[in-house]
Amino acid sequence: MGNASRDVIVSVADSQLPEVVARLRAAGMTIDDVLDALGVVTGSVDEAGVAALQRVSGVLDVEIARGYRLPAEPR
Repeated sequence: MGNASRDVIVSVADSQLPEVVARLRAAGMTIDDVLDALGVVTGSVDEAGVAALQRVSGVLDVEIARGYRLPAEPR
């Protein structure tokens, strides 16, 4: 059985964003969005790949995206 895919949010050093995006792809990340103004890249990677993303030059932080649900309104 393969590793589960994890949604991640990666903070990147602003001056290196295009280069870091290429390195993240090479490290196995599927890129969903690049938020240039924030220096943030969102996407997914298999669980074993999270540590590899943290070692990419220019990456400041890697967070696992957390889902949430609002409680249902009472009827």
